[in-house]
Amino acid sequence: MAPQSPFLRPHIAVFAFVSLTFLYFITPSTKSVPTQWDSSLEEPVAEEPPRKCSPADWSAGAWRRKENAMPVTNSEDVYAVSGFSGCASRHEDAFNLAGDQPDHFAWRGNVSAYEWIPPHNCDDVLDDYRESLVVDLVEKGGWLLIGDSVTEQQFFSMSCALYPHVVATPDATKIWDWDRAWPEHLLLNPDSPLVSRIKFPKGFNISQTPLVTFRRNDVLFNLTEIETMFNGGGWRPGPGEKTTLFGDEASWTISVTDYLGDQFFRPLPEANYHTLVLNTGAHWCFGLFSGLPHPFTDVIELFRVVMTNLVYQAARQLDLHQNDGKQREIVVRDYLVGYDDCHTQETMFGGPLKEVPELKSDEFWARIPVMNALLKKVVEDRAHPQVNFVGIDRPGRLRPDAVPSLLPRNVSALASGTVEITGTLHSRQI
Repeated sequence: MAPQSPFLRPHIAVFAFVSLTFLYFITPSTKSVPTQWDSSLEEPVAEEPPRKCSPADWSAGAWRRKENAMPVTNSEDVYAVSGFSGCASRHEDAFNLAGDQPDHFAWRGNVSAYEWIPPHNCDDVLDDYRESLVVDLVEKGGWLLIGDSVTEQQFFSMSCALYPHVVATPDATKIWDWDRAWPEHLLLNPDSPLVSRIKFPKGFNISQTPLVTFRRNDVLFNLTEIETMFNGGGWRPGPGEKTTLFGDEASWTISVTDYLGDQFFRPLPEANYHTLVLNTGAHWCFGLFSGLPHPFTDVIELFRVVMTNLVYQAARQLDLHQNDGKQREIVVRDYLVGYDDCHTQETMFGGPLKEVPELKSDEFWARIPVMNALLKKVVEDRAHPQVNFVGIDRPGRLRPDAVPSLLPRNVSALASGTVEITGTLHSRQI
């Protein structure tokens, strides 16, 4: 396996704590569906009352310093200041938590000293969602997370937020030659006190059925599939242009049929997924797509073509499985952009920003907002009731202070337990 470049390293999950919580509360989990989509189901889908707090509402909040913020004086303090009692996953835990360097303890405590406060119409969102989420992941169905190192970071953060009620496989403490292509799972801990109150679906196996699964797929298709879509546009290399689409940038990909045509719809006990979460952005750069003659414009256009195909296939697969008796949804979420300047002492200890800064860079990562807007439009144009775009990047974009100094400024990397997971998990309730 080729070494991973700093640009593609697993993102420090500071922001993972806000955005994962948000998905739990905001994205409709059993969205009302028109009759033609589920007329053959044995029981009709119940109408849900309108949700008062939308993703846009939640993202319109602000960061506020905690009244009793805790300092970090040793590496074990990182769990408490992050709101964790531990982490089920041990894969690169020191890196993800960004709390193993004594020189960084003061910074780490400061970035965890803030909490996200949404507007008043989001007041009914549960603060303590963790036990209810574990129960829902068993009774209603689990999550399948597909994406790059940012999504892997969100998986890691979920393993911390739901600990000790979940266990992680494979066990990173027993493996020295870790392969990023391996699926990672969170299973229900048989010793959790929640086991006695859960209504297990028929066929559910505690030691086999995952509550959450992560699969690494940097661009959501494999490279052969992307090249086929690209060549379908009639492009042919001109004089002096490269004859291959891809450069030598390290990437991990799987076929879209592996997860969208197979894994997501597998029955119990092998799987019981209710929600597929898709996320991509950082790998759509000239390092990977170096054969494109016009780097910026061609990458954006190729992204549009590929994402249109993805949303079409997502809607089609949901329709093909609409009669199997299980409600499912696919969530496409926005990608967190990097920052122009985040490694100065002023920024690192300056706390959250009040407004999202204007991007001045002309590098690829600064085009991520354009890609987010394209992806939102693609989802809205398809207008499938069970395919939703969730835009929740604003809390993270206000936190350039949370990027560890060991990472490049162009990485949307924030330390675990500071920002990201709260948003993604809370969005499942709203």
